[in-house]
Amino acid sequence: MKKTLLFILAVLCFAACKREPDLPVDPHIPLINPFTGVWNAGEKYWQFRTDGTGGRSNTGTGAFPDDFCFFVYAGQDVQAAPSEGSLVILDGSGSGVVVTRYEFLIEQNKATLTLPSSPEPSFTLERESGAPSVLSLTNRLIGEWSAQWSGSHGDNDTWSFKYRADGTVKTYHHGLHQFENGYSLRGNILVIFGTWRFSIEPVIAEIHNTGDGKWQASEKQSSPAPVEWVYTKVAAAEWKQ
Repeated sequence: MKKTLLFILAVLCFAACKREPDLPVDPHIPLINPFTGVWNAGEKYWQFRTDGTGGRSNTGTGAFPDDFCFFVYAGQDVQAAPSEGSLVILDGSGSGVVVTRYEFLIEQNKATLTLPSSPEPSFTLERESGAPSVLSLTNRLIGEWSAQWSGSHGDNDTWSFKYRADGTVKTYHHGLHQFENGYSLRGNILVIFGTWRFSIEPVIAEIHNTGDGKWQASEKQSSPAPVEWVYTKVAAAEWKQ
């Protein structure tokens, strides 16, 4: 009886502890977003929520509507709330979403936002409340994808993407580069910014379900040259060894 019990416990332990060989642990440490909370922008107050949405109000107590989505990109393997980098905001809704990238510098409780390559002066946000926090997004892209593109860079047209709830996306162009980007999804508008082809300007794509278990993403930014993507959801995408 004792031997039988030990055998059952061993089987249960094996089942609970077994790790599938094609589902390796992701060493990624969730990004702490430095903007979550309420900031005073002078004429308006801006609220950045942990669900990746934000709003503007005349007062620091709101109410704050759903005006925009946002994310930050501050380089590869950032493990703490960055004090400088890019803040990308997706304003509006539907096909009228407007994407703006600011370069930010945070010193104590103030953030200076600058439009790169623009004659417009920078402006300052001053924190009213809240603290840096990890985002917790919920959207239909979260998970791993295999994707084909119509681009011509490299000999391989296959990519892997892993969209995470913290607003980051692991990216691999097969046979070439593997790197990290930031992203946001507002309605059907997907925006990615980071490195390699995603570092020139925010890459903006309209996505839709093709009805066969796949998603098509049609880019519409001016630079880099827009391409078409076909995404297929997978349990575990292929990554660079």
